[in-house]
Amino acid sequence: MKPQNLKAVIVGAGWAGEGHTKALQYCGVKVAAICARKQEVVDKIASNLDIEIASTNWQQTLEKVKPDIVALATPAILRTPVIELAVELGAHILCDKPLANTAKEAAHFYHLVNQANVKHAYAATHCYHPSVTWVNQLLSNQSVGNLKQIDVISSHPKSKELKSWSWMNSLSHGGGMLNNGFPHWLGILERMTNRKLSSVVGQAQQRHERAPVLPNVHDFRKFRDTKISPQDATDMEWRICDGESSFSALLKLSLPTPQEENVVPVMMRVTSGIAESVETNGWYFYGDEGTLIGRGGMLSLSLSKTENSQTSSLAIPEALTNDLPQVGDIIQNMWVALVIDFIADICNQPHQSYLTFRDGWRYQVAIEAIRQGIGWSQIE
Repeated sequence: MKPQNLKAVIVGAGWAGEGHTKALQYCGVKVAAICARKQEVVDKIASNLDIEIASTNWQQTLEKVKPDIVALATPAILRTPVIELAVELGAHILCDKPLANTAKEAAHFYHLVNQANVKHAYAATHCYHPSVTWVNQLLSNQSVGNLKQIDVISSHPKSKELKSWSWMNSLSHGGGMLNNGFPHWLGILERMTNRKLSSVVGQAQQRHERAPVLPNVHDFRKFRDTKISPQDATDMEWRICDGESSFSALLKLSLPTPQEENVVPVMMRVTSGIAESVETNGWYFYGDEGTLIGRGGMLSLSLSKTENSQTSSLAIPEALTNDLPQVGDIIQNMWVALVIDFIADICNQPHQSYLTFRDGWRYQVAIEAIRQGIGWSQIE
């Protein structure tokens, strides 16, 4: 099978829907249709992306087009019926994160695709960043000796402006920092270390009780980038927020044979709404012969190595940067990287391993464990 013989339908017309469409088109797949709830929204994006069918009825569209690939780019609340019909039609599935609202749902989705023998990809794509590959190479070459401990710190100051309410604030819609940031951090950690999450404990905190609503906004980038002054917010509708914005977790990463000497402990702390920025933000890899430090967030790591009290910078090799497809911004380029592997797998061509529904299920188990705060939970 060749990519140009594949047809896809996109369900969801926001940021992720646009990203999945461009990634599939880059790989030569024909995106036959895109679906969303509002006709004017889906008409606009279909026109911009040269998609023939713009639909507000995803079920009718899937049954008519009978696609080879279904890409889910909706909030998690809308996953179940789409995945069930896609599997019934024998379609391969690309799903944005989180995979589901609950671990039970995620398990159901994994068993469905596994029994149907269709390919399935989970779009926690930040593990494709060149800095992740660079850290993986450094740790694999024992740049700091045997890895003993990892700390991940991401703290963000309180803003004077208000952020608008979006599905990210609602747990029932698949919102919350754990559903949306945590899968990226887990994917990064597992790829950097060549280890898998084996157990987790933690707790989550909610910082905002309610937020003002921007009317007639569909794309998450608009929610993210629009800041509202307290004065403007007084005349706006407000909605309840129940999605966490901060969490703390202890993780254990294990090799396939989880003897005690093969387990690396991880401390992860993610906070928002604090008084001031934290200069210690970054990733810290402690070995028995030195420390590897990545300053910054998920997309802007500046790496250095400390050994014998001497610190030296470690620039990302140009070859690694050039290996990432150059299609749009860094987010788009990482979507493309995942889809390249996914399509190659569908076409029985060589490819790197990529995250699947099994990983989405594993990550959802970890998310629930942190939210419930019930002590150490094993990730089978």
